[in-house]
Amino acid sequence: MNLIDKIVTEWSWRTAKGYPDINSEEDLRILFEITDGIVILEKKLDWADLSDASRKYYRLEVIADKIANQEPFKLENGEESILTFADSSYGPLFKGQEVQKIKEIGGNRINQFPFFKDEAGNELGFNAISKTRELGGTGGSKQETTERQEHGLVEAINSVEGSKTIISQDGSKLTGITKAEKYEGRAPSGVEPYSDLILTTTDGKKLLVSAKGPSAPTLGSGGITGIRALTKEGGNPEILQFVVDFYNKAYEYYREIIEREGLGGQNLYRNKSVPDVSVKVPDSILQTLLRGTEAMGGPVDYYYIGPMTVEHQTEGSTVKLNGKFISIDDFIAQKGGKLYAHIRKRDGDLYFTDATQELNGATLPLIFSKTPEGQGAQSRFGMIDKVRGVLI
Repeated sequence: MNLIDKIVTEWSWRTAKGYPDINSEEDLRILFEITDGIVILEKKLDWADLSDASRKYYRLEVIADKIANQEPFKLENGEESILTFADSSYGPLFKGQEVQKIKEIGGNRINQFPFFKDEAGNELGFNAISKTRELGGTGGSKQETTERQEHGLVEAINSVEGSKTIISQDGSKLTGITKAEKYEGRAPSGVEPYSDLILTTTDGKKLLVSAKGPSAPTLGSGGITGIRALTKEGGNPEILQFVVDFYNKAYEYYREIIEREGLGGQNLYRNKSVPDVSVKVPDSILQTLLRGTEAMGGPVDYYYIGPMTVEHQTEGSTVKLNGKFISIDDFIAQKGGKLYAHIRKRDGDLYFTDATQELNGATLPLIFSKTPEGQGAQSRFGMIDKVRGVLI
């Protein structure tokens, strides 16, 4: 078997459908992870590349940083240009990952809206900018793109030798930290790990940290794959029942819309009549969902929430960061009652389906599929600290 065959075999094995889809960003991310830097393709930037899922929001900050640092953008006309914001008020919105405010400004033609100007003063929208590696395109190392926050934290914390105190932006402290390291590889269960960092204390204890961006970070759960790991062999039956009930409720909600609007058999991609749906997560299962288990690369002790570009200052044995560490207990105390599970539509072709999927002995509606025949799941389970779409 040659190298290309090995890559394609590994890629197929890791994808949700068992075969790769070049139009699926998740499948391209997996390929990027396997090849670790091979450039596959490059296309124009799209608003969905920045906002379709909370894990993409950091790219808005990347744009703001490139503009502030006068770094050139590659444009779709083949040229490179240093860009500025067409209005100075846009900068803080991009830097703060204010997705909804940017969307309100851009309106229905947000990809064409002139947020930027090139060096000649020409007005540009997202679709005039190439989707290069730092903006979600394939190619480039993970240290430069998807994992730059974690690597920045490791570098910042380890910049002071020996035992140190980490001071968060809000003034809270973690004391007696001797070392920070990246959580490498996949979790023992084979899924993307809950943890991003490992902090070692002076007494040898390992603290696991999940690093997040500042705006509506994706929290816990790990999607249906994560729920499968959490509930296997009869574990956490209350979580399994919660997910089953949510999927059944969502299916009935969507079925009513499909029948009322006469959308059966139609491709629903970007159809505004079919929103994402959310439901409040019961407090009784929050701890397990947020922490995860050892098999899932947890249990997580802390979240780190801050900008993707990590900035730090050192003084003596202290390291001051531009983000904050917060324990899971404190996070729940602050956010409990305001955390929501959601089912969101994936990018690409989308059809409502009566097909089902199996989850540790339970049957879930698939809800959306890649084809009218019910092949390929096109709905994704997640959890964030606000309602996504509509609350049902």
